[in-house]
Amino acid sequence: MEKTGTLGLLTYHIFPETFGSLTDHLLREANKQNYQVILRVASHRIPQTPRDDQIMQIQQLISRGIDGLLIHTRGDEEESERILNAVRGRVPVVTFFYPTQNLSGIVLDFVSDFYRATEHLIELGHERIGFIGEDQNEASPISDKAKGYLLAMRNHGLTHQFLSSRNIHAEGGYREGKILGDQFTALVCRDDYTAIGVCRGLWESGIRVPDDIAVVGNGDIEAAAYLTPSLTTLATPYEAIAQAVMDLMLEQLEGQDKPRQVILKSRLVVRESCGANKSEK
Repeated sequence: MEKTGTLGLLTYHIFPETFGSLTDHLLREANKQNYQVILRVASHRIPQTPRDDQIMQIQQLISRGIDGLLIHTRGDEEESERILNAVRGRVPVVTFFYPTQNLSGIVLDFVSDFYRATEHLIELGHERIGFIGEDQNEASPISDKAKGYLLAMRNHGLTHQFLSSRNIHAEGGYREGKILGDQFTALVCRDDYTAIGVCRGLWESGIRVPDDIAVVGNGDIEAAAYLTPSLTTLATPYEAIAQAVMDLMLEQLEGQDKPRQVILKSRLVVRESCGANKSEK
């Protein structure tokens, strides 16, 4: 089959800064290899019917004659089978963020990342540490962040507490911050948006960050370094993800058939919101 010099990129989020940044890095890496990218956005919802939007978007991208397909995974349990059935071996596939079976992909080690973030707070002397995000679920990679937090708390003999929030926007964190009171001395948040909302809610309730409570986010969005106090967070390695995605795709385009997974970790950026009295911008 004649090559077209195009790749398909299927994502389910482009509006938050985190996903927009990753998309930008992927476009840059593809351009370095002289590939154009056709971008499509599927619904972020977990599929309810066999004719899921993700399947339809995959089929439409393949119909455009792409040489390979890059897929931002959503993390539900049926996703690997759904992708394989939709692609049917017609083009190479590389996934990123959440793990997939029998496909090459980039996996973020959220368990290790959130273990490190939680342990950092423990090392600062905190014991009453809460987690705001998805509840821990052994079967779901979406809750790997909660698993990392839970493991750190258990290993240090501390009691864990989950505050469920599926809303990636700051509003969910803000609502939690307004009602938390003094039940925690530290919080680990699923993302920076939640952490920013929490900080605002706490401030409006008369609770000071980091004097009364420490807060840690995830993603290292640009605004995180310029908040007052600046936000301690896990910096997602967007550039490394994009480079690894393209490396895996090129391997397959050059004839490598065996699926390969690459695991990447985030970097803990210590700023003012955790009370360590450090600032890194």
